[in-house]
Amino acid sequence: MMSKGSSDDIQAFIELLLSPQREKELDPFFVITFLPIEPHHEVADIGCGPGFFTVPLAKHLLHGKVYAMDVLEEMLEAVSRRVAQVNLSNVEINKCNPTDFPIPDVSLDGVLLAFVTHYNEEPVEFLKAVRNLLRNTGWCGVLEYYKKESQDGPPLEKRIDPEELRNFAQQAGFQFREWRDINGKQYMAVL
Repeated sequence: MMSKGSSDDIQAFIELLLSPQREKELDPFFVITFLPIEPHHEVADIGCGPGFFTVPLAKHLLHGKVYAMDVLEEMLEAVSRRVAQVNLSNVEINKCNPTDFPIPDVSLDGVLLAFVTHYNEEPVEFLKAVRNLLRNTGWCGVLEYYKKESQDGPPLEKRIDPEELRNFAQQAGFQFREWRDINGKQYMAVL
């Protein structure tokens, strides 16, 4: 869920998000193995971008469904093309706002937030809105960058360390289950 920019900037960002180098550093199928996900779950990929995680999620959810959501129309068009290319029929694509999602509360088994929490000025309010979507047994996977310099990712002041995320999550009513390093600069937490 990046902020609006020029069409050329957004297209360049889409290419970066779908680059083979990114997939090598952040294998989406490997990341999904850390989630308590079942083939029948209904899961939202909030801030789906061009579908880097949407497509692998949909392939895993053989009897389930993925709700791919983003604030940018260009990202939704890109994910729509990717989903059509691989003939997935279990993906619903919707435009959303940062804390307003077009699906009913208490309707999801899981949510994936891949590098979107740091975009929100009010991360606790964002996480509360996400928590409202989940059933009582629901889970939330959060991917973020460590608060240390690296060539890619958000500016240092926007990054969220695991302990800071734990604090935001608990304020939003989540239980912080665990976190793990992904590649030395990114980590994943399960709420």
